[in-house]
Amino acid sequence: MGLCYQTNGIDPRGSGVNFMPIIIPTIFAFDHIALEERLERYEGLVKRVQLDIADADFTTQPTLGVEAMVEKPTILNRDIHLMVTEPVEWLAKCQEEAVDLVIGQIESMSNQGEFKKEAESLGIKWGLAIDLETAITDLDWAVAETADQLLVMTVRAGKEGQKLDEKGLDKVKALREKGFTKEICVDGGVNEATLSKCLQAGADVLAIGSRLSQAEDVVGAWNKLQAKLAVYEV
Repeated sequence: MGLCYQTNGIDPRGSGVNFMPIIIPTIFAFDHIALEERLERYEGLVKRVQLDIADADFTTQPTLGVEAMVEKPTILNRDIHLMVTEPVEWLAKCQEEAVDLVIGQIESMSNQGEFKKEAESLGIKWGLAIDLETAITDLDWAVAETADQLLVMTVRAGKEGQKLDEKGLDKVKALREKGFTKEICVDGGVNEATLSKCLQAGADVLAIGSRLSQAEDVVGAWNKLQAKLAVYEV
């Protein structure tokens, strides 16, 4: 058993990262009813959610499209995770709908630099995401090192309810070792049993889907996760 550290802003790994980890519920919706239900479920419980949007070119289980997902009114701050062909084409729409952060899946991009340039010209915070089987060397580091967030899939992107694969956490460690100090989000298989491993690796944004969306008592599940986050073992 390791030592217990309070998550008080000091990174116990000594990497210089301003370590204030947070949990963000993800919303992976196939229809308008599911989208509305999940938004309502999280309003009043959290301030920030991640909307996962995937097209048929990326997954066999495509979600609602970009327009349907971002046009739905909500009081929540929204991160948009674009698993769609050429995410850059949707940045203007996200800016129009006052999205807070747009993360593009690099496997669906022809040019990471173009995504960065367009996002910054629109005044949007932006990030890059890599799938479980994608090496971090596929990131254009001159671009990636300036991102507001790097998202690392710890399952294969495009489906909820999978188990966390720790090779994704190895990528998180490598990104911190390369000197990335902004947000690193891990997405996939995060729950009470795996949360500490994600934090130890250097992730400070924990995107959680089915653990919350499938909970009978979402408030109880949220409180358990927050309790685990408050004090964790390294």
